[in-house]
Amino acid sequence: MVAAAGMHPGERSWRMLLVIAGLHDCGLAAYHFILPRHMQWERGLVGVPDSLTWALFALNFSWSLLLFLAGALVLYAARIGSSAPRFARVTIFTIGLFWAIHGTYTVLNPFPLPPAMSWVRIVIALFPLIVVALHWMPLALTRQRRTF
Repeated sequence: MVAAAGMHPGERSWRMLLVIAGLHDCGLAAYHFILPRHMQWERGLVGVPDSLTWALFALNFSWSLLLFLAGALVLYAARIGSSAPRFARVTIFTIGLFWAIHGTYTVLNPFPLPPAMSWVRIVIALFPLIVVALHWMPLALTRQRRTF
């Protein structure tokens, strides 16, 4: 069955889901670049040794850059299409695996919240599940059966 635009339904899903996933990854990275200023980290770091302050900002910068580059790879895989080579498919799987591990960590080590905001824990737990689905569903929908 061929979709209206001449694109196989699996191909359309591949592109749509990976574009959303890649834009998410790049957008989250972009926000993390400005997060320290937005959340005024300097105010909370008064009295903290300079080396620890530097390390916190360096880790945030590196995390932001790494996530942006991963998002760019996801967008590139979306552009290639579902016939992407094995390396692209493994890269998409690995980025989804990162989000699965990250989600597990955030459930096991929850973000400290005041009791009135405990409902946010549900959102924090659902967030990585959605992101993992955005990365892995295209792989599952376009998986080719192999015969050995």
